[in-house]
Amino acid sequence: WHEEICGHVEYPCRFQNPAARLQAVIPYRVFAPWCLMEHCEEHLLQLIPQCLSAAYTTLGTHPFSRLDVLIVPSNFSSLGMASPHIIFLSQSILPGGSHLCGTRLCHEIAHAWFGLAIGARDWTEEWISEGFATFLEDIFWARAQQLSHDEVKWHQELKALLRWRRLRDEVQNSEEELQVLRPKKESTGELSESGASVVKHGLKAEKIFMQVHYLKGYFLLRSLARTIGEASYLASLRKFVHKFHGQLVLSQDFLRMLLEDIPEQKKSGLTVESIVQNWLDTSGIPKPLLEEGETWEECQLVQQVRGEVTKWIQTNQRIRKSGKKKRKQDEVVFQKLLPDQLVLLLECLLEEKTLCPRILQCLEKTYQLREQDAEVRHRWCELVVKHKYVPGYGDVEKFLRDDQAMGVYLYGELMVNEDVKQQELAHKCFAAAREHMDASSAKVVAEMLF
Repeated sequence: WHEEICGHVEYPCRFQNPAARLQAVIPYRVFAPWCLMEHCEEHLLQLIPQCLSAAYTTLGTHPFSRLDVLIVPSNFSSLGMASPHIIFLSQSILPGGSHLCGTRLCHEIAHAWFGLAIGARDWTEEWISEGFATFLEDIFWARAQQLSHDEVKWHQELKALLRWRRLRDEVQNSEEELQVLRPKKESTGELSESGASVVKHGLKAEKIFMQVHYLKGYFLLRSLARTIGEASYLASLRKFVHKFHGQLVLSQDFLRMLLEDIPEQKKSGLTVESIVQNWLDTSGIPKPLLEEGETWEECQLVQQVRGEVTKWIQTNQRIRKSGKKKRKQDEVVFQKLLPDQLVLLLECLLEEKTLCPRILQCLEKTYQLREQDAEVRHRWCELVVKHKYVPGYGDVEKFLRDDQAMGVYLYGELMVNEDVKQQELAHKCFAAAREHMDASSAKVVAEMLF
């Protein structure tokens, strides 16, 4: 450790405090209603010290001296939000195992460094906090679970594939100007004569449901880490945190420091200008990313899912051919899948034109989909809606009531099918939830329904 003078205005800084610099786990408390206490004790309470310790191992000194985690009700508009000393987590992340709870907790813990201790000098550069938190979430979570080197690689490639699919969908279904990470281009960070800075697209209600900034930011950081090597990259991140904590930064501050640290990288054509051009100032999917897409398919966890998808499609075809007759002799054995694998499986099955009711019933039973986390149940609800699977309508209704941070998109699906039963379900759920719903969510849903 070398003593450094901090670059920020005077405040009681933990980076200058020798005791704070050694604290891997800061004191923490959890606040939740009684009815959710058991859920919190099941996973969340054990996960907090593991995730805090993983974050400390990765980035060093915790910027804040303590952490309170507050579980918020189902009408909270997102799965989580971080403020100094406090993290708000949606009750949606509690059921269905530790995976969603752990990843979301890691994401919000990462905001202590990126988003809180270091902020964007220009509000339009939200990728600086969201891209970093999404990238670091994977690193923290892998360390918290103490995964082996190979497991880390497989999990990260599976996650990259899922995020790539989401980015591809968002790019196809959103306005081009909302896809740019630096919408103000060269004038980013400039103030008017009055000292005001204009926030572009700040009033668009639909923008809060978009993840382009999370995803493109994450893929930029992932691409830099792959080019530079993860160990040197994380060392640069720690250095960046030491230099810029307590300050507001622009994209170039990070990129310049990173490239200065790694002179040999300059030779491979990586410059601040090329990164800005390829990643930050253009809409759509960045060129370097298009070239990488194929590699994730070779990952072991993805291959396993592809094998299971094939089995389900073949079983579906067999059932449709054999009609009503139940055939016992060729029972198919399906493998146990991890939550992220289940998400991919259901997304792949969503691409199938028709799945018969028996397959949907069998899917639910095989993986106990109603007991899974909210990400998995969301895909299950999409399948139910797409195939008008009436026995699953109760699951959709429950999801729209209990998981409002994720349900907005489902209202659109229910309306677009032009099915009377589904539209009635959408109106019924909205009528029940509307009064307590988050204002932006309610506005977007109302536009879909009326």
